[in-house]
Amino acid sequence: MANVTITDIAREAGVSKATVSRVLNRSASVDSGTRERVEEVIRKKRYSPSTVARNLSYGISSIVGIIVPEIDNPFFGELLRGASSIADKNDLTLMCFNSDDNAEKDYKALKTLKDYRVRGMLYTPATDYDTSEQRKTVTRLIESLDVPVILMDREPAAFERYDGIFFEDRRSMYEATEKLILAGHKKIGIINATLDRGLARIRQAGYRDALEKYHIPYEEKYCYLGDYSVLQAYEHACEMLEKDDRPTAVVTCNNNISMGFLRALQEHGMKIAEDIACIGLDKIEALDIVGSGFNFIRRDAGEMGKKAMEMLIHKMAFPTGEARKVYLDSEVVIRKL
Repeated sequence: MANVTITDIAREAGVSKATVSRVLNRSASVDSGTRERVEEVIRKKRYSPSTVARNLSYGISSIVGIIVPEIDNPFFGELLRGASSIADKNDLTLMCFNSDDNAEKDYKALKTLKDYRVRGMLYTPATDYDTSEQRKTVTRLIESLDVPVILMDREPAAFERYDGIFFEDRRSMYEATEKLILAGHKKIGIINATLDRGLARIRQAGYRDALEKYHIPYEEKYCYLGDYSVLQAYEHACEMLEKDDRPTAVVTCNNNISMGFLRALQEHGMKIAEDIACIGLDKIEALDIVGSGFNFIRRDAGEMGKKAMEMLIHKMAFPTGEARKVYLDSEVVIRKL
């Protein structure tokens, strides 16, 4: 059946499009006879107005957009769960997009959110948008939404004007590295993203801060920089483990990197603590099931999602005022060093 429009319904029912709209919106101004005639045509034509059409009709949307960069990362899964729990309590619907850390996918998601007339947006940018052209494009798209925006986890300079919620990653990486130093390790490696990313620079800085405090040289040969993927981390970890002068301990800078490192460790017949110490950023729930004894920095992503949604709801109600930045605490959990 061809797509049925509100015009088709109005024509067959012998009424105006405005009358059909009032019936759909359950307006009390339509008499019962007209309402029944219009509803009969709607049933006959199996007409269902799109979400976009409803939003345009009502003038206000119950949809909140959320864009994350790594849907396969358990951190963002927990973040989405937290945000969804608050959205449900407030009769809001989440429309979620995964950018795969790709600026073009970010742009596409932002354009779609505009089409759907969303009421607000939770946003973890795909990149830092360092070039003037990138910054111009993403700024134009976000401004075209004309809705409140809450940043999550990543805080690029291009988005300083927006509210946001973040973790103290520099301090967390400092504390993790310090734990390894106090356990007697001097050769400590790091697997991180490339330092053209703001978040990677922050995490690398925390690692360097700890080395500097304890007068341990910062050595490039112990630093493995790439992206936040499992595959890249696996390749870096294999390279690290096969060196004669390998680190005795390592910090991994997100869940995907930790999983790549653990895969390499297993394939090389090595074990955490016995062969090399490790502290990873973020908890991997599945590792508790197998009792791996993996050390990690606990960042409550679910709590971040909840608080981000609460901030957005407040901003939707009170859109004016200076940008508000919230920083959440984290904790280094040691199972076995």
